[in-house]
Amino acid sequence: MEHISLGIHIGHDRGACLIKNGQVLAAISNERLDGIKHSQSLKIPYTSIDALLNYTGIKINDVSAIGLSAVAIEGMNIYNLYKEEFFNHYKCDEKPFYLVHHHDAHAYSTYFSSGYNNALVFVFDGGGDFFESMQESETIYFAKKGKLMVIDKRLQNMAVRHIRDEINHIYPFMPKHVQNLEMSLARKYSQISHLLGFKFGQEGKTMGLASYGIPLIDYSNINYNNLDFSLNYQDMIKEFYIMQQLSEKSFKEFLYDRCGDIASTVQNFIENVVVSIINNYTKKYGIKNICLAGGLFLNCLTNHKILEKCDVDNVFILPSAGDDGQALGSAYYAYTQEFGYKEPFKIDLPYLGLSYDNDTIESVITQNNLNYEKHTDEKLIKLTANYINENKIVSLHRGRTEIGPRALCHRSILANPTNPNMKDILNNRIKHREPFRPFAPTVTEEDQFEYFDLKCSSKYMLLATTVKKEYRKKLSAITHVDNTARIQAISKDEDPFLHALLLELKRINGFPIVLNTSFNVAGQPIVETPLDAINTFLTTDIDILVIGNFIIDKKTMSKQ
Repeated sequence: MEHISLGIHIGHDRGACLIKNGQVLAAISNERLDGIKHSQSLKIPYTSIDALLNYTGIKINDVSAIGLSAVAIEGMNIYNLYKEEFFNHYKCDEKPFYLVHHHDAHAYSTYFSSGYNNALVFVFDGGGDFFESMQESETIYFAKKGKLMVIDKRLQNMAVRHIRDEINHIYPFMPKHVQNLEMSLARKYSQISHLLGFKFGQEGKTMGLASYGIPLIDYSNINYNNLDFSLNYQDMIKEFYIMQQLSEKSFKEFLYDRCGDIASTVQNFIENVVVSIINNYTKKYGIKNICLAGGLFLNCLTNHKILEKCDVDNVFILPSAGDDGQALGSAYYAYTQEFGYKEPFKIDLPYLGLSYDNDTIESVITQNNLNYEKHTDEKLIKLTANYINENKIVSLHRGRTEIGPRALCHRSILANPTNPNMKDILNNRIKHREPFRPFAPTVTEEDQFEYFDLKCSSKYMLLATTVKKEYRKKLSAITHVDNTARIQAISKDEDPFLHALLLELKRINGFPIVLNTSFNVAGQPIVETPLDAINTFLTTDIDILVIGNFIIDKKTMSKQ
């Protein structure tokens, strides 16, 4: 008998996931299909569900159990409406339908993907479930043999959610009750990001900017022995306001002049608090395997500090650590509740999305009346490596899509990391990003320790690590101002094509490394379909599109 579970997430970064007989078949975020960044909606993502059913050949009646995470409606009495709507939509027989709480979905997504038996699971995000007027902020679990138990939890005030829109009032003008409200660690980071002028979902810009400043407040001796600590909104804002007054500048001028220092301050605060919490619990429970989930753990600098300063043996962070991992966690939850847990799940991280065969790709190319060349993998590798070495900008669309927000070379723009001007070239021609944001490298797994100071392999661009001194100048395009890089290490087993491409680059220029950034333009999701790839290629200043086994050259693509 086949055991199949479907995981669904509603809210921002909604999506779906399918698991069959203990193997994760596929997962996708709805933004890849509807073209809307973060795809926020209270509607069931039928587009994602149908895409997975079509891709896997599974029928809705084959599904044995369903898990639903709906952060936007948790604590409200509309869960049964979703259940009724789902079965009416598909006109199928009812089957077990589980409501998965937000932090539970995060915890299940990372623990069951890790392969660990015993572990501590840390879920730190903007906010989870609601309890009357309070909302989950940080939750810690003990996990053993497929069972998870909450061992600590901290709540935040729901009203803090609305301070984002009142940021211009700044500390002295805020009502006292607002000043005393507490928020999550992740929301603290978001609030300071907003103070710096960044929007929701742009906290990564604060992380990039932090390397350009020096903390205005020293948090190195911070020590939280449990989750009982203050994160009042006035914390930090108050100190910034005092510093602004002493500077005799307007607050706007102060923010502009000290933006790097402010970003560095909140980054330093988060790093030290998180390290302190993790060390406390690993010491208390004597467990040195940890699993991390929630949007806070998309912060590469914080993750690096965890590896550097926490007494742990193994750290696992899911590539989709944010809410785009909720569907996976919901699928795990439904599966384990319905069928139990016997052995670790099989999961081919990070490529769990959809793929498109050469016939489909060729049809789309011809429909767009474009010239193209078709090559074997071997020939394609040589041509692509030469293009990159010649400082051409290459977009790559091959294989199954990645899960998570980071482009991991299946939907990526690739460039020469040895060209010191390449960062500016990419920003001026295509990405139009702020100059303080770094570009990441992809490197062969076996060579990563040669070029980067690492304690463990870094596969998903979730760790910031130091570029070794002797390579910083030669690899300046991927070396940040603080001499770090956010690397992706790839093995031959994970992606033979990409691994061979990196080895070919090493043969040509001595470095098995490529600059890797997401195949998209500002404000849009990473491309998904062949048509998405072609449209983005045609509307940007990318030189070459490698799609499936085809090459399209911008200079020769037009048919006469």
